[in-house]
Amino acid sequence: MNRFMMALSVVFILSFMSLVVPSKSYACSCALQTDPIKAVERSKVVFSGKVLAIEPQVLDINGILDHKIAVHFDVEKSWKGMNQTQAIVLTNLGEPSCGYTFQLGEPYLVFASDYNFKENMLETSSCSLTKKLTNATLELSKMGQGIDPIEDVSLKDKMDTMSYTNKWTLLKAIYHRLVRYHLLEFVQVGVILTIGAGLLLIRARRQS
Repeated sequence: MNRFMMALSVVFILSFMSLVVPSKSYACSCALQTDPIKAVERSKVVFSGKVLAIEPQVLDINGILDHKIAVHFDVEKSWKGMNQTQAIVLTNLGEPSCGYTFQLGEPYLVFASDYNFKENMLETSSCSLTKKLTNATLELSKMGQGIDPIEDVSLKDKMDTMSYTNKWTLLKAIYHRLVRYHLLEFVQVGVILTIGAGLLLIRARRQS
């Protein structure tokens, strides 16, 4: 009896974790871009800037947790789509998932596209031509000088808000999975466990 109940408990816990807090997974597979002019055309935003902050984030995408790194930039020059003096760009965690590793205080040439799951958010990867500005001589020679951003902004509060929201992501994900998507599945699991426990209790009483 005890072994059976333990097995049921393990199954329930594993089912609960897989339904409630699923995470997006990535495997890096891409063709590295080499032509900076085509890379500019394909990107939503291209700019150079210094890294002001790097923060790990867990984004709630309708109940699925998406682990990202948020990078806060002080924008120096823009070649496409960036009129503000600061920017926040997301990237995946680590090279195996095509994430680009940024270093605090270093200047970079950034090629960013839309983040697929949230509006008004940008992302970049190791598949793009994003690189340290000191290593971007060839790209800069083909792209030209760029222009200065004209809208003076501070995105520190947005970075802080992302960190605050990040604390509640797990609870938000549980809400989405339970209430919006998998309430029926949890009811079914609960019914099965209740019936199983009831049958075991009846059996134990009969044997005693």
